[in-house]
Amino acid sequence: MRTFCIFTIGGYANGYAYTNVTCKHKKRHRMKETTRKIKKIRLAIILISIVGLLSSFSITMTTFAYGIGDYTIPILLLYPTFVLSTILVIANIRLGYFLTLLTALTYSIMLISEVGYFLVFNFQNSVLLAVLLLPYLAFLTLIPLTTAYLTQNIGQKKIFQLGAIVLSIGFFIFAIVDRQNKDYYGNIFIDAEIADSGEIILNCKPGFADSRAFIIRTNSKELEDQIKKFGEFYQGSYFLQNTRISKNFRFTKLKSITIKQFGDNELKNHLTWTKEELNGDTEFLQP
Repeated sequence: MRTFCIFTIGGYANGYAYTNVTCKHKKRHRMKETTRKIKKIRLAIILISIVGLLSSFSITMTTFAYGIGDYTIPILLLYPTFVLSTILVIANIRLGYFLTLLTALTYSIMLISEVGYFLVFNFQNSVLLAVLLLPYLAFLTLIPLTTAYLTQNIGQKKIFQLGAIVLSIGFFIFAIVDRQNKDYYGNIFIDAEIADSGEIILNCKPGFADSRAFIIRTNSKELEDQIKKFGEFYQGSYFLQNTRISKNFRFTKLKSITIKQFGDNELKNHLTWTKEELNGDTEFLQP
């Protein structure tokens, strides 16, 4: 009887020790898997950052030479920040991952308009494919990668990582959807003729000597008064240079144009005509 009790206690102790060793082994295995995964993510971040640096260099130089509106200074500052963040990531300094995420987000927002225009109107341009779309895809990819790296030890990491993926895909979709109903602005030259009956014939061209033109016929006393006020009368017609217009497009299809001002003179009421009311060559109105 005494021997039986000793065997039972000993068996229990041995079983407990075996279970404890198994748990430690599994925990150690999970830690190795996590470490291996983190290393792969870090390597991917480094490689994609290098691709982004090389492919976005052209954007930076073009911005430096010609500007890109209100985004000129921010884009010029972003590139050296991106270089710094890549160096810090290679050195495995945590700040580098935060800078990479911030830089990728900023680039993704600032380049939405340019990428959307390329995808809708200029997708056949192989040069822009390499110097605009490639870096943009690199930035979009860095968003979920850096988020995954930074949230490995957070309990709700899957939510953050899924959110980063959705955000990246959303940026790309928005760049296209934004062109579904968009206004573009430009200047044209108008040679306006006013008939005795009051009919106004607007010969619209890209420039004075350009042969491409479309014609708008309309009757408007208000427009007639403004043409006479702001136009330059010459041999029976009025020249209206630098006429400011907006062009409404549904993706690549022109829907309407609106005359907003003659030169520096804003019209009291903007005048709009649909594509069907424009007779002639309207291809030059493409953005």
